[in-house]
This record gives sequence, structure tokens and C-alpha cells, in this order.
Amino acid sequence: MELNLLEQKNMMIESAKIGVQLALDKFGTLKDQISQREAYRLWSETRVKKWVSDGLITPIKKGVLNSKVTYSRSEMETLHFLETNN
Repeated sequence: MELNLLEQKNMMIESAKIGVQLALDKFGTLKDQISQREAYRLWSETRVKKWVSDGLITPIKKGVLNSKVTYSRSEMETLHFLETNN
């Protein structure tokens, strides 16, 4: 599959954005982990549940029973980009 110049540019921009997010997480400025509620708000509950059922993302739960579920923001940003550009 050959990508045109615009697609290549967009992929590089998105890669850079994800790199910045990971760097900000490392330095504590922006956390990569987001709550399930925030993930549903940003990408819709249906889409997040589909990504989980397809094994594309894994919910992170630090405790048992009623503990908070989080997801990796960078993984979700990547999936969103790939879905909207394919």
C-alpha cells in the first residue's frame, strides 16, 4: 500500500503528538492514563467497548471490585487516528 504525501504528513504529525504525550507523561505534566468515563466522552462508549472486545486496548484496573478503570491515552489516540485515516 502506497501512501500519498498528505497521508504521510498526517501520520508523522500524529506520531509526533503521541511522542509528546508520552514525554509529558514521563515528566508528570500530562498523564497517559485516562479514566473510563473520560475515554467514553472522547471516543464514545461504543467505540471503546469495541476496541476492548477486539483486544486492541486493555483496561487497567489497579484494585479489585469497585476500583477505577483506566486506559492508555496514547493507545487510544493511535487507534482513533488509524480508524479515521483508513
